[in-house]
Amino acid sequence: MINEERVKELCHMAVFDEHSAKECRQMGEYYMWDYVGKELVKSFFSGTIAYLLLLLLWGIRDMEMLTEMLNSPKLKELIGWVLLLYVVFMAVYMVLTAIIYCVRYVYGRKKLRRYAEHIKKVRRMYYREEQMNR
Repeated sequence: MINEERVKELCHMAVFDEHSAKECRQMGEYYMWDYVGKELVKSFFSGTIAYLLLLLLWGIRDMEMLTEMLNSPKLKELIGWVLLLYVVFMAVYMVLTAIIYCVRYVYGRKKLRRYAEHIKKVRRMYYREEQMNR
């Protein structure tokens, strides 16, 4: 006879495996700050690339002003502003990245705990069934 409760638990486990397993497994393999740190390193490089692309787009859009600035004594001022904006951009980007990945980590760990509870229930069911058949 089919155990409906076991089938429900196995369905919950299958849904997790299908939709969330790949994302949440990393949260089970790392401590929170190791996971967030890994994501911060990746975000540093992607943020730097994004800033350079934005700078390039700005340079293309205001090419005339940029050439005037490069030929004027205000070049040091321009470089200073570009570096200052980079630091501010990266600070905001890194803080947002840390917040987002901390929240994702907590949410993913909760999902993993629920998955572990389903596994424990199924194991208990199999154990009870095995004891009854002896």
